[in-house]
Amino acid sequence: MNQSTITINKLNPISQWVIIFFVGLIWFTQLGYRDLGEPDEGRYSEISREMVTSGDWLTPQLNGFKYFEKPPLQYWMTAASFSLFGQTNTSARLWVAVISFTGMLWTMYLGTCIWGRTSGFYTLLILSSSLLYIGFGHIVTLDMALSVFISIGLGSFIIAQQYRNDNPKLLRNWMLLGWAMLGLAILTKGLIGIVLPGISVMLYSLWQRDWLIWKYLHLGKGLTLLLIITAPWFVFISLKNPEFPQFFFIHEHFQRYTSNVHNRNHPFWYVPAILVAGFLPWFKSVLYALFKPATSKRTITDNKFNPVLFLWIFSIFTLLFFSLSHSVLPGYVIPVFPALALIMGRQFSIFPTFRNESITFVVLGAGILILSFFIEHFSNKHMPSELLLAYQPWIWIAACTMIIGGLISRLAYSSLGDKALVTLAVSSMLSLIILIQGYQQVGWPRSSKYLATAIEPYLDKNIEIYSFDTYPQSLPFYLDRTIHLVKWKGELEMGIELQPKSWYVDLNTLLKQIRQQEKSIVVMRVKSYRKLEKQFSSSQIIYQDPRKIALLITGKNTFVFPENKKLK
Repeated sequence: MNQSTITINKLNPISQWVIIFFVGLIWFTQLGYRDLGEPDEGRYSEISREMVTSGDWLTPQLNGFKYFEKPPLQYWMTAASFSLFGQTNTSARLWVAVISFTGMLWTMYLGTCIWGRTSGFYTLLILSSSLLYIGFGHIVTLDMALSVFISIGLGSFIIAQQYRNDNPKLLRNWMLLGWAMLGLAILTKGLIGIVLPGISVMLYSLWQRDWLIWKYLHLGKGLTLLLIITAPWFVFISLKNPEFPQFFFIHEHFQRYTSNVHNRNHPFWYVPAILVAGFLPWFKSVLYALFKPATSKRTITDNKFNPVLFLWIFSIFTLLFFSLSHSVLPGYVIPVFPALALIMGRQFSIFPTFRNESITFVVLGAGILILSFFIEHFSNKHMPSELLLAYQPWIWIAACTMIIGGLISRLAYSSLGDKALVTLAVSSMLSLIILIQGYQQVGWPRSSKYLATAIEPYLDKNIEIYSFDTYPQSLPFYLDRTIHLVKWKGELEMGIELQPKSWYVDLNTLLKQIRQQEKSIVVMRVKSYRKLEKQFSSSQIIYQDPRKIALLITGKNTFVFPENKKLK
């Protein structure tokens, strides 16, 4: 395979791996600091907890209801983490952290294979210091694992194409690895794991008139391997749950994409804006990566593959695909990050524009610092000013870290050389992690950790917990038990329709139920409580934050309440 190192790297391999070790140390040592938030972190962690508790690893369940929105691979991996390390914030995020760091190492390897060691190392630095990649590398969602599996699948395809003329065995092996990774992508988030890579290959073939691609895909063996990986779970869950195929393939794929069934419709510019903002502070370089390959002339070479053009086509198609969707969330752009980071890493190795990037860092850091002095103006009923003021020192430290990194890179560029990019990347990574970790100061009401802590002293085998007109999705995880839902369906609508007796339809049903019990706990939004305060006038408030409130209701006046410790 042809490899070309475009520039001579001033950092030797040992120095590179020391930096990578430092990045990994930071990446893994702060997983447990923040509590699990709502809704995704609570939802996916609870599904994995119920797998461990019930022993049923075939049918995903959320709060006791069947949950068919996504395939089970990430649930399995998180459940395995719970089984090995216990049920904690850290073990809940461990799989995402491991797979995201693996993704960085893979893109470094891929960049090294096709463009040289410098490009590969720069790619890792860019990914590890980009806002959205850091964020989604430390929260429990499915998007990061999907991104990494697609990245390895596409990268295996790219490497395989380099062996077209000289090593059919290696070409076959790399293609089979790629097919296997796409199978794992499907098991992570569904058909999108094959749709994005498959159509990108077709578009590249048409653009370049490169028909030889189809000869080297090993379609027969590849599809067989993909089915061996994916088919067993889909077959067995469909046999056990006949309602699964229609809900998963029709509702969660076609209806989700073509209608507003989930109320997540956004303007066309939303997805590109999320991408550019997510690459902060590298937004200048990502704009170059998005637009420069489009201006290059189409080149048809003798049996040679163009990795830059393929990565660009994949990126543009993915952005257009989700821009046209009627159901979009910020994490949907994560699969584009490895592809664009590879293009950016290659570009930096050709034209090291680190001095220009350093100016961006200083300006961005200064802007964040100035805005932090007006942070109280961003307060609302869910985010009181005292919480924002508690977050302010973290913003100062993060902004100063970014400014210092930019100044060092700018002023000492002549002596640092390509180490200037290391300085920028490390300062960016530290700044963003400080911001993310400091968010605990304002984000704790979005979690149910403190709510669960307040409820725990009252728990016994007779008490029932009800959640009225809301569902704090990390509460079952922290309580290690399911709760009763009242007047709320959300994404559990399908499961509730299958098990209607486990759901309470309205307030009257709830009041009738709790009158029959010795004691019970009701959780609701603060807004709802203000409207229903008279109905619950005899209850005791055991917890309240800016978003939710918990009430203890008892039918015995002699009930002795535990000491109610004051929370945040």
